[in-house]
Amino acid sequence: MKNAGFTLIELLVTIAVMAIIATIAVPGFQGMMASNQLAGDYNVVLAGLNQARSEAIKRREEVTFRVTQASPWEYRITTADNSDIAIRSARGGQVSLTSTNITFNALGRRSNCTSGCDITINHTGAGSRDLQVSTTGRIGKPIPTS
Repeated sequence: MKNAGFTLIELLVTIAVMAIIATIAVPGFQGMMASNQLAGDYNVVLAGLNQARSEAIKRREEVTFRVTQASPWEYRITTADNSDIAIRSARGGQVSLTSTNITFNALGRRSNCTSGCDITINHTGAGSRDLQVSTTGRIGKPIPTS
């Protein structure tokens, strides 16, 4: 008579192998998730800066990109009369921004900055990425000085 099924030893060996694979894979997966969250928030902040610059050009007036809360981050894009154009905030508490106000004039150029014109997006488990706004209004990665 042939029995279909698994023995107890086969089942325990299978569970042990799965546990070993899970302990190896989970830290790598968490790192990938943290890295993806940092990249996503970087793109949201970059889009917000570009939106503020575009709105300044379109409206022919000063528009300010203001980080209102550093961690979890939140920013507001406002006109000269403090009317809100857009408000965005973090999806989680692991990502923070450096506090700053960047104002774009009617030509899309940076007219002033408080606390510098660099924004650092920092994730507790995945490092940080920087954005810089030049005097001409160009938004991008800081140019390394060597």
